[in-house]
Amino acid sequence: MQTVPVILAGGIGERFWPLSRSSSPKQLHAISSERSMLEETLFRMRACCPNSSAPLIIAGAAIVGKISDALRAVDTCARVLNGPSESGAAVMSALSSMETDVDIIAEPQGKNTAPAIALAAALITARYGDSIMVVVSADHAISPDDAFELAIYRAVNIAAGRDGLVVFGVKPSRPETGYGYIELGDQLAANADIGAGGCTAFKVKRFVEKPNAGDAAAFMESGNFLWNSGMFVWKTSAILEAFKKYMPDLHGQALAAADKDFTPEAINEFYSVCPKESIDYGIMEKAENVCAVRGTFSWDDLGSWESLSRILGSNDAGTTVGGAAVYESGCGDSLIINRSGRALAAIGLNNAAVIAVNDAILAIDRSRLPELKKYLAEIKNSGKLPADLF
Repeated sequence: MQTVPVILAGGIGERFWPLSRSSSPKQLHAISSERSMLEETLFRMRACCPNSSAPLIIAGAAIVGKISDALRAVDTCARVLNGPSESGAAVMSALSSMETDVDIIAEPQGKNTAPAIALAAALITARYGDSIMVVVSADHAISPDDAFELAIYRAVNIAAGRDGLVVFGVKPSRPETGYGYIELGDQLAANADIGAGGCTAFKVKRFVEKPNAGDAAAFMESGNFLWNSGMFVWKTSAILEAFKKYMPDLHGQALAAADKDFTPEAINEFYSVCPKESIDYGIMEKAENVCAVRGTFSWDDLGSWESLSRILGSNDAGTTVGGAAVYESGCGDSLIINRSGRALAAIGLNNAAVIAVNDAILAIDRSRLPELKKYLAEIKNSGKLPADLF
């Protein structure tokens, strides 16, 4: 049975503005390492799934060209299944003869994760028959790779043997209100061929949306809740059956694209009619055959500039400094990040965030960073800054 990594690389990442914008979202930038987040994810999946088929990347049509260029720069051949080069011809008939390292589906419009996963499941089934999908996001920081590899191995084993849906859960390290949570049920027996390895699996009792601070603290203290990482493993037959049961219209739309051999026209038509829905709300919170694998790897959803304080650490005054040519003195509980070619000096700031890129600077009270999307909308609507900054 084939194993196919599916990398979700949609979204703009507005909470990483001004670095991230619609023409150059965060997954194309190096945030937590020297490689871009997308490249880091691709290299990680190759290491964790060495015998897998070509990964499938799903991203917005506006950035697919930049993704292809970035992958070419690291000697990776990418094929856009619904790109203009296809000229309306069916892609399935040429799959066996075309050499490619990565396939890309260009989303003409963002419809959240459920449609992307449904279409990917139908495409993988048409190509390989019933297969294992390993669904990850392009904006997560994960280490070390060998611990993640063990978790994937366990999840693949469970998905293949139980015909269920598997989610990766992460032990909370803080009472985070920005993540969803998984309440654990009974523990599954460890498989003899994998050993203990600290990688345990459980039936999922329920999913909990982003909690308030009190509930998040209680979840962490109980020890029976994990963060919902938004990474999944399942057989294509299992997830398609779940779509058929819980989202029948979307299931039919994905199969209609399959009937039309996933031509560019069929893929674009799919996105014109499919609903906008997350896989969590559309499927995972409703399905009954869900298990969670709790690995020993560290994980962070790099959702905003604030996450860099966890990646880079802070000094004794609680200030995080990142980037080259930065002078900082007397700053407390601040975030000073320089991604520009200029020098940056920050003196005597308290609870401030200063983010510099080549063509813009963001200076904001650090406590207001969680509201950056709201302020960004106000900045756009003011018309005082060039449109290409967004």
